[in-house]
Amino acid sequence: MFWWILSAMLALALFPSQVSEAVSDGALEWWTHVFPALTPYLILTGLALRARPRIRRVFGLHPHAVLAFSLGALGGYPVGARVLGKAEKSGAVSLRDAQRFSYAAGLPSPGFLISVTAIGLFGSSAVILPLACSIYPIAIGCLFLFGRSAPSGAADPPAKLCAADLSASVSDAMQAILSIGGCMLLCRALGAVFSALGVAGLLARILPVSEAVLRTVFLGLVEMTGGCIEAAALPLPLCARLALCVFFQMFGGVSILLQTRCFLRFYAFGRYVLIRFFMALAAAALCYAVAQFLPDRALPAVASADAVLRRAETLLSAIVPCAVGLIAAVFTGMLLRPSR
Repeated sequence: MFWWILSAMLALALFPSQVSEAVSDGALEWWTHVFPALTPYLILTGLALRARPRIRRVFGLHPHAVLAFSLGALGGYPVGARVLGKAEKSGAVSLRDAQRFSYAAGLPSPGFLISVTAIGLFGSSAVILPLACSIYPIAIGCLFLFGRSAPSGAADPPAKLCAADLSASVSDAMQAILSIGGCMLLCRALGAVFSALGVAGLLARILPVSEAVLRTVFLGLVEMTGGCIEAAALPLPLCARLALCVFFQMFGGVSILLQTRCFLRFYAFGRYVLIRFFMALAAAALCYAVAQFLPDRALPAVASADAVLRRAETLLSAIVPCAVGLIAAVFTGMLLRPSR
């Protein structure tokens, strides 16, 4: 393992300009999009867990499987893994159950699907239908397939929140968002090395696939957002471009896998990666079928990466103040009741 790490460091040193540019773009994306979009959910997730909600078993599903799926579907990667990681550390769920529940909890947020993918990349809300009809049914199916478990022990009684809980939640959220940013920047750097080495061009001479498609697939397997941007710009039919985006978003890539691993331990990480890969294939196939009903001419021209960032910033400028206002209201309410 040491020699692999040393080789990666040498590769980064051989292409300083490409790596620096890629990492700078990744840092800008993290600061302008990931940080404002994900931080409120991380803070509120910490508050929700400290409140120790009492969730009943529904359709035989484990309460923590339902909780991780619900919060993960709202907040996106890696909120669900963070919920299960804290539950596993507290002894509420076993290590094996935490991994089983995590298959349904790893999802892109609705904000990412709408602002970045639908509006940002494809410039139309019409593609929300194939995106939603492919990702969420697969996740719900995994919830019912892997979310059943033996009844847990006696749950802790619900707790009344106070200002100290908010302070601790903010601190935990800041540590989590920094871990997420580190994973993103590392994967952006590795993707830049791959592009600089021209591996896609060499493989294109051997395989019956264009260099652009090979480069897009590799970038998407390493870092989800960059792969989606490249996939939307490919000269392929709409259904194929959407299917590629869904595959990247459902699998998550190395960046999301690392983020998930930061918050959740696994008893069989290789099995987790394999199942996520097949989940992504199933979601992509379903998206391809649904997208057949959306003609290419119904959508505007493909947007550039800069246009994607501008459109996402416009939407986030309306979403973030609402989230901040909600946090301020919660904080004010807890200050009025500072004791448990």
